[in-house]
Amino acid sequence: MEKIKNGKVFIWMQLLGFDRNDPDRGAERFLNQTGFVPDGACALLFHPDFVHQHRGMDEEYELSPDNCSYFGIPKNKERERQPWTNYNLRELAHNLKAKGTGLYAGIMGCATNNAFHQEWYNDHREILGGWGGHCLLKRFKDGTWYEDFFIDKLCETLKDYGFRGVHLADNLCPNGNIYYGYYCTDMVTQFIAHTGFEFPDGIVNAETDEVRQKWIWKNIRAEWIEFMCWRWEQFFIKCCARVHEIGCEVMTLGMYCTDPFETKYCLGTDLARIMKAGVDYLTANILPTSCYMAIPGTDYYFHRYMAIAPTTAAHIKDGHLVSMVGLQDATEEWDVMKHMPCLHERDLYTMMTYQVADGNGTKRALEGYFLCLGDGIPRADWDVEREKIEIALSADVESVLSPCMLWSEFAYEKMLREYITTRRWTPFKLFYEMSKAGVLCGGCVTSDALESYRGTLLIPDFDMLSEEEKLLAAKYKNGAVVCTVPAGFDLTPYNIQPAIQITDRFSKHPLSAFMFGADINQETINKIEALLSIDDGKPNMECEPADAPEFTMTLFDTLPFVKVTAGFRDAVALLLKESQDGMIACDKPYLAYRLRNGAWRFYIYNDIDTKYSHAFVEIDREVSDVRIVSSFPVLPVRYVDKKGGQLIHFYNKEAVYKQSFEVKLQPGGVTILDVFF
Repeated sequence: MEKIKNGKVFIWMQLLGFDRNDPDRGAERFLNQTGFVPDGACALLFHPDFVHQHRGMDEEYELSPDNCSYFGIPKNKERERQPWTNYNLRELAHNLKAKGTGLYAGIMGCATNNAFHQEWYNDHREILGGWGGHCLLKRFKDGTWYEDFFIDKLCETLKDYGFRGVHLADNLCPNGNIYYGYYCTDMVTQFIAHTGFEFPDGIVNAETDEVRQKWIWKNIRAEWIEFMCWRWEQFFIKCCARVHEIGCEVMTLGMYCTDPFETKYCLGTDLARIMKAGVDYLTANILPTSCYMAIPGTDYYFHRYMAIAPTTAAHIKDGHLVSMVGLQDATEEWDVMKHMPCLHERDLYTMMTYQVADGNGTKRALEGYFLCLGDGIPRADWDVEREKIEIALSADVESVLSPCMLWSEFAYEKMLREYITTRRWTPFKLFYEMSKAGVLCGGCVTSDALESYRGTLLIPDFDMLSEEEKLLAAKYKNGAVVCTVPAGFDLTPYNIQPAIQITDRFSKHPLSAFMFGADINQETINKIEALLSIDDGKPNMECEPADAPEFTMTLFDTLPFVKVTAGFRDAVALLLKESQDGMIACDKPYLAYRLRNGAWRFYIYNDIDTKYSHAFVEIDREVSDVRIVSSFPVLPVRYVDKKGGQLIHFYNKEAVYKQSFEVKLQPGGVTILDVFF
């Protein structure tokens, strides 16, 4: 039995996925069920008291029910919850290691009000914080650090069980908007010790956190967020050093369906810095379909969540980036595999499309999957899942044909204070709004690749680039460039002569966009004028941008932004689309890449979730063959009989004209094609 090729695959699962009554505690049964050897299995042991109350291995004892299953549920589809002991779990960890994989300890920082056992936090309520869970950054009443106690116990636990590492998930990594938490006297005095800042009288020792919160958010918001980033960085420096010392690894969620800037602003964490601190795996939670179907009233944030992959990959330089993808969850009671299979397949395929181009070349943004949850899935379903995963990982990409967005670390660092002041669109926001408008970007380009990259560039916030980046961008000759800036920004110092420049006419804080490096025809200009002339009715922000109310939960709306009119957004998308210079025309949203074997790989999206559809593709060169890569459709594409002619089936004879073809799309799905010339 082998691992899946071309990418890493981890499986996050409850102990319900193993059978403690087997002689090997379910290790062989698990691998026979998956049909492949995962790069790691992560046991969702859930409750942090697995670490807090670890008693060593001198005697055998039964684990708490909320370690034996997520929130202590009584069963999944496969078996009843079993009474695992510490010795049983140690045997499982050693047996999985012997079979070529290993077991990670997955824990959350949740408090469950003594639902299944007398919880450790009862004697240490001072370390509760944030969104009701355990706050690793706080101190005990005696002034000692909770993180020191936790890391000591964690290392002891990992060694005793023979785990490969730890996965720090909800509430043991940042989650929940820091606007609503972390303003206790302890955290404020830590801030003072780090910065030397002097607060006005009555703030530090105010009776409630709310008094401190309001003053901090109004007056020193950026400084507070930067402090929180520093504080999490210090925790991970300490934690990773100790865990690595015993030969284990650190995985962390580290984000909460957020891109690098949202993670910084909302969660107080700089992803690049915690990865540099030593985190081995960042398990980004790109979970559009499971969040959509499982949480009532949630919009379908497919494009927003997917944009996390390329922007995060462009931002971090250290460690490994994999992404959660929702399969099913017996505790939360949802099943994407069974109940939304087309959308699930779209998630799997799309995650692995995005690329990052830097000074070393082009590579896939994500290294693989962190499948959740993997318990209770029969072999037949794993076989289907494996087929889709192998298809998703099959693209050997040489370069990106679709537009790519420039990611600037310089602009990222400037964005915190700029966003607070203006609430302008972030690069991430621009990326996914282009996708929602039907023009998908294929990934990100970092600044060190500007001189070597070839293709259409989308450059957000040109005004926020460093002077060196502005000059490099202005000299870009390898394709069209579409940029956004605040209205009124002066381009003359950079000797840019735009082919077109447009401004949002209905926003109190208008954006402008301009394009250079490509011509634009009158027909497109007329379309853009029509888009710009209509107000979508969305209200302008009435208050000062800095005073705009923050949103509550990053799974839903994350950041408030000033108005950008839909027509302006669509006009920018049209500029990107038209800048492809006639190379590709497709009447459905698509992504396109050039593979190392010379083929062009297309991902063509059905923008209707409930009906089958067709896509019509035209390419500026003759096609020798089109091969279906995805599991649907089965029949080959249909060519036309002549240029401008009729579509016909050429199953038994050669087509006359092979630059135009049609292909079928499943409801809410994506069809993958390799086009050869």
